[in-house]
Formats: sequence, C-alpha cells, structure tokens
Amino acid sequence: MRDPLQARPGSRGAGVLRWVERLLLLAGVAMLGWVAVIVTDATIAQRMARESLAIASPVDTSASPREPARAEGGSSRSPIPVRGSALAELSIPRLHLSAVVLHGSDAHTLRRGPGHLENTALPGESGNAVIAGHRDTFFRPLRDIQVGDDVFVDTRQGRFQYRVTSLRVVKPHDLSVLNPTEDAVLTLITCYPFWVLGDAPDRFVVRAVGVRDAATATFTAAATPSREATGAPPVTPLAEAASLASNTPVVPDDESLVRQALERFRHTYNARSLSHNDRPDGLLSFETCAVTLATDRATAVCDVPVLASAEGDPQVWTVALERAAGGWAIRSIAVEESAEMRGGRPANTRSP
Repeated sequence: MRDPLQARPGSRGAGVLRWVERLLLLAGVAMLGWVAVIVTDATIAQRMARESLAIASPVDTSASPREPARAEGGSSRSPIPVRGSALAELSIPRLHLSAVVLHGSDAHTLRRGPGHLENTALPGESGNAVIAGHRDTFFRPLRDIQVGDDVFVDTRQGRFQYRVTSLRVVKPHDLSVLNPTEDAVLTLITCYPFWVLGDAPDRFVVRAVGVRDAATATFTAAATPSREATGAPPVTPLAEAASLASNTPVVPDDESLVRQALERFRHTYNARSLSHNDRPDGLLSFETCAVTLATDRATAVCDVPVLASAEGDPQVWTVALERAAGGWAIRSIAVEESAEMRGGRPANTRSP
C-alpha cells in the first residue's frame, strides 16, 4: 500500500516551476509598470515644459536678444536657470526629433527630457551649449543624423539655427567636447552604441555651429519666425561670430569624412562578427584614431583596446584610405601589436 504522505514523483519539481513562473510573471508586470510610470512622467513633464515656454512673457524687443543680465557690482552674466526648468525646444526636422530641453544633467532631469549641462553656454548664446540625452528615448533619432543636417533651437528670444559639422565617438572620460568656444556652437551628447542594452561604453557627440547671416556676419535667428505661441520676435541678431557657417550648405572636412568611413567599417565589422559569433570576448572599438591626410590618400592609426582584441592584447590598426565619390574608401588595414607588446614581428595586412 502506497504511503499517502510520500510525495508523488515530480510533484515537488512541478511546484517549484510553478512558483518560478509566478515570480517571473510578477517581475515582468512590475517592470512594465515601472516603464509605464517613467514614460508617463516624461510625457507629462514635456507637455508642461512646452506650456511654460508658450506662456513666457514676450521679451523686450528694444534690447539685443541674449544680452546677459547685469548683476550688482556692474558685472554682466546670464541669469542662472532653475534646475529642471524649460530652456528651449530642440528640433531636427529631417529626423522628426522634437523635445524640450531642461536645465540640468542629473538622472531625474534626463528622464524627463534632454538636459542642458551646467556651466555651458545657454542655447542660442555665443559659446558651447552642451545638451545631453538618453539614446533609448529622446536622442534615439540621433543614430541617423548626418553632417549638414539643420538643428533648430526655439527659445524665448527667438528661433536659432545650427548646422551639423562633425560626428564623433569618444570615451566617457573625454571632456574636451565640453570646452568653451567663442563662436555659437551646439554640442549634443548621448551614449553609444545605440543598440547596446544597459550601460554603453562610449559617447556619441554631434557638433553643430550657428548659421551665419551672409549680410550681417552675425549669428541670427532662423529665417522663419519662432513659434507664435512663444510670443518671441522673429529674426534677431546675436553677437558677431564671423567664423560661423554661412547659409550655404556645409561641406564636411576630409578628416570628418575619414572618421565616418572608419565608423561605417567598424559597424559592418562588428555586425559580421556577431552574425558568425567570431568575437565572444568583445567588439571592435577604436580608442583613438590619428588621421593623416595627403590629397587623395589618407592614413588612420587607431588604437584597439584589449577587450576588442581577439588575441587579448592591445593592437594598433593602420588603415589606408583613398578618396572616393562622396567621401573616402578603405583600401587596406595593417594590424599589429601595440608598442609595449610588439616584439619585432611583422604586421598582418588585410583588405576590408
């Protein structure tokens, strides 16, 4: 006779599986709820920010726009915005990107919109205005940005136009992109690569310069007036910036085109490696690349860190490029160990 107290074979294992299934289901529901809360909070924050820009009182048209407020003691400086307050609406028409920029770079502010980094120029002012955003939310469209794209910034003082001149990928500790400038420059920063889940190892940097009015040689608001809801005046000049871009299309410099060719190759190389499962230890990344130009030929010497090296040692990739229609094409790549690891062995040359 079977002991009724004896558990049936497999019943305990089935019970554990049922509990695991319930826990996973609860965890999934909790995560979806958290995402819904974040998305709702960001949507409400963006709507309120737009409303705050729309109800802003019209500026005094008798004064030059973006003229710094004069503090006590005679020194002039721009008023310090309140953290989380709406500064401007950033838009890139070709990418269908539109978001209100908030002041601050803390996690709470960046969840609600692109954040203006403290101690950098305000959007629309002369100087380097730096704006950061998450690659999986507001700045997701930046993955398709191109040199020559127009960027518009709608502030309480008017609509100001910038044009993209360069795209870069840098390490998180590279703070050179935050350096102040004399000219009106807009710097957009997000994490990179865009497809990585979790923390991304690099930063994607878009640099745009203010469009110069050819007649006045000044950084001006765009030819179209700002949104009527803002109550801001149309075309209004800023301080002189003679070296800024003109209204003619921007022609990217050769070094930027070479770096774009390197990035295209890196993306293709990594995609091919992932599809063949060739590189379980890490994807190809260029820590630094020194570019040398000579008429129709170029050379890029790139440091490849340990993680991306299949052999586990730092490498140096010497990439030879030739000028091609609309840019540069890679002709050959020489791979060798870095100086501290190299022992006189010849370089391995390959074609892409």
